[in-house]
Amino acid sequence: MGDVLHAEDVTYTQVRAFDPDHTIAFLPVSALEVHGPHLPLGADMFTARWMAEDTAKAFAAAHPDWTVVRFLPLTLGTDELPLPGSMDGTQRELYRVLLAHGASLAQAGYGYVVMTNGHGGARHASGLEAACREVSRRHGIEMFTPAAPVLYDIITGKRFHRVEIILGRPLTAQERAGLLTGEHAATMETSLILAERPDLVDPVYRQLGPGGPPPFRPLAALGVPLGGLLGRGDPQRQAKVQEMVRALAGGIGWLLNARYGYGGPEVTYMGDPSAASAELGHAIRQVAVEDCLALVESVTRGERRAEDVRSIASDSVLIHPLFLRRVALAAGAVAALFLLTRRRRKAR
Repeated sequence: MGDVLHAEDVTYTQVRAFDPDHTIAFLPVSALEVHGPHLPLGADMFTARWMAEDTAKAFAAAHPDWTVVRFLPLTLGTDELPLPGSMDGTQRELYRVLLAHGASLAQAGYGYVVMTNGHGGARHASGLEAACREVSRRHGIEMFTPAAPVLYDIITGKRFHRVEIILGRPLTAQERAGLLTGEHAATMETSLILAERPDLVDPVYRQLGPGGPPPFRPLAALGVPLGGLLGRGDPQRQAKVQEMVRALAGGIGWLLNARYGYGGPEVTYMGDPSAASAELGHAIRQVAVEDCLALVESVTRGERRAEDVRSIASDSVLIHPLFLRRVALAAGAVAALFLLTRRRRKAR
């Protein structure tokens, strides 16, 4: 059985012996964030960490000829709930740090880099995925982050059947509704922490019913028209655009709620924490690791390109970390072209 090395224990001699075609790094990336009144600030980081650890162990066991290295968590992110205790940065800062990290990993001889993540913020996922694609392009390695698409399939019901097989029973109506009606410190995350660190979960979660932030209504109202405009006649694409707009409207509404009391009292979770259980957490964790491993295997076998491992967060250019910069460059180019054309006309 292959071993998983810890990056902080690796020596320079070992690094110099890396074979990029058979060396893979697992890097957890999630910041600390407020998760309701009942979960620890490290909920997202715990998820990113166990996903890296469990997937790395499974991959090493199946590939004893590979060098498998697990890194310490990078507690960095964006779009965290802006309440005391959350460690929030800008999306551009996240992107730039990951570009630097990726360059160092490529230089060290890692041919494959798997970035795991437990934070569901749309701009956070977009920043991670954009950084992975750019690092892969610049340095000729395969760097990708499978966490968002894997967890998304669970909370949208696509993996309920597998969860039920592991549980040995059907999901209850409350569990199904809890997983499907939004997630932040609710059914899935509370279950995962109950499975990993029950000592860190305040029993008050049992009294927390369904709840969530107020959506920012002006943006929420644009979901259908933007879906029609950007969907270009493709119903599936239209649905994705509408879902992204809803997520952004919820994020902005939550931001305004936390800072200015928009929509009512302070909101610290979204969904139904009371539907959680350690049993459900163990099942979800197993499904997530199985699916994460399947994506890692498909990339390392050459069946899938790293850039093709992406979530719906990569579908909208509006939340790409370089969107504003590109708009500014385009505007500058248009202005320069306008001035040049004007000068030529005057010269005539």
